[in-house]
Amino acid sequence: MSSTQTTVTQNNQDLEAQLKDTPLSTTPTLCGDIDEKTKGALDSDLEAKVDEHQLSSLRKNLILAVLSGAQFFDIFNACAAIIALPALQADLSFDEGTIQWVLAAYTLTFAAFMLISGRISDMFHPKPVFVVGFLLIGVLSIPIGASVNPIMAIVLRAAQGIGAAMNIPSAIAMITSSFPDAAERGRAYAVYGAFGAVGNCLGFILGGVISSQASWRWIFYLLAILVIPFSVVSWFILPGATSSVEKTQKKSLDWPGVASLTVGLILFVFAISEGSASGWNSARVIAPLVISIFAFAGFLVIERIVKDPALPPRTWTNKNFTPLFFYGWSIYWWVFATQMQLVEVFTSLWGISTLSAALRCLPLGIAGGTTAYLTGIFAPKVPRLVLLVSGQLFMGVGSILFALADEQSKYWSHVVPGMIIGMIGLGTAYVACTIVVMEGTRKGEEGVVSAVMYTSYQVGATLGLAVVASITLGVNTKVTVGGDVNEFAGYAASFWSLLGLNGVATLIALLFVR
Repeated sequence: MSSTQTTVTQNNQDLEAQLKDTPLSTTPTLCGDIDEKTKGALDSDLEAKVDEHQLSSLRKNLILAVLSGAQFFDIFNACAAIIALPALQADLSFDEGTIQWVLAAYTLTFAAFMLISGRISDMFHPKPVFVVGFLLIGVLSIPIGASVNPIMAIVLRAAQGIGAAMNIPSAIAMITSSFPDAAERGRAYAVYGAFGAVGNCLGFILGGVISSQASWRWIFYLLAILVIPFSVVSWFILPGATSSVEKTQKKSLDWPGVASLTVGLILFVFAISEGSASGWNSARVIAPLVISIFAFAGFLVIERIVKDPALPPRTWTNKNFTPLFFYGWSIYWWVFATQMQLVEVFTSLWGISTLSAALRCLPLGIAGGTTAYLTGIFAPKVPRLVLLVSGQLFMGVGSILFALADEQSKYWSHVVPGMIIGMIGLGTAYVACTIVVMEGTRKGEEGVVSAVMYTSYQVGATLGLAVVASITLGVNTKVTVGGDVNEFAGYAASFWSLLGLNGVATLIALLFVR
């Protein structure tokens, strides 16, 4: 406090000295105008600093709990939907190879609208963006639970992804601003990631219980019951703007850029998904693939010519941002693809119930949550590159064990160790990636950087779901034609593809991360 007050006094003294040298005819006007504005600005900055220092530990913990709740419900939403896929597919009569769109539609809009949501957070303030997005997730859960056909379910899930895109980058931005100390911030990221792991566990367990004992529809009704009041309460807990610097800026939203990115992602994922079913040489695959490439190119051009781009070109110059953007693909790619494939193996090949499949997936959440928390605590003491590389190596071991688990008797010898080791790697890679990126972010760009990184994660999830589903369907189709009834061959091939992904991410970390 004393140093801040000294600075204010010194600034006022300097201003008075400058005014003494000002011509007499202009002094009265300048003195009244400049002194009042300068003093007001200095007082505002002083109040902002005082508010920051007076933020109590209890308030910080409440803020972190609310923000981590967004991560919890995001993962809960995704995992509960994964475990409910068999029941949902049977109830709404999804065609073969299309059920993954219940997940992909959510992650697609999540990825596409993350950029503009981060931009809105930087333009205005993260708090209202977070609350509105959270409320949107809860409200849309009601009609999703009441869906009567596949199109309705997919479209509403896509709309729900917009809500998730609004609350995740704003949550990261508020964690960054609420925890200025590096060690505190690392622990906050760890807690944030651990809440996601808890959401993973409860998503599978509650999703399995509800879909088997009641109906898959009640998964989404429960989500609405929990999220809607939670979003209202969050308004009264989260910090608001404390400085005049944070007033609304006159900027436009980059709708052309967001539109081109969304179209490109949708068409690209559609082409990948249809490749095995329709054939890679069919017009149904080639046309959307080519158009998606042009859409992505258009997005890059738009970002360079619009006044206020959703992804400013200078964002790519933040330290380590570019290599970790592509490294980040592997994180959600691995976990979403693994979870979806394991659930299908458990229910379709091994013939066990949805509830039993949910319980068998429990080690995923427990190992992931524990690792995410511990990594956040020890990350400041460990070289970041070690964390990034070891995370991929552990995930690679998990991929190998899953690919070799071709019989139900290998659950305890292969699947469980693969879950534990793989999730240790996932938690390590996730926390390390987030910390390294945010540490290298220039001040004032936290919102857009966190938004782009979560776009990276969700792009990985979307592509991962499409790629592994395409590989599994393609290989098993050939196996069936050849007369072999061992359909695990397709799932094994998809798990081996994840190992290749881990190898690419490891090379990115070793060669390009500083």
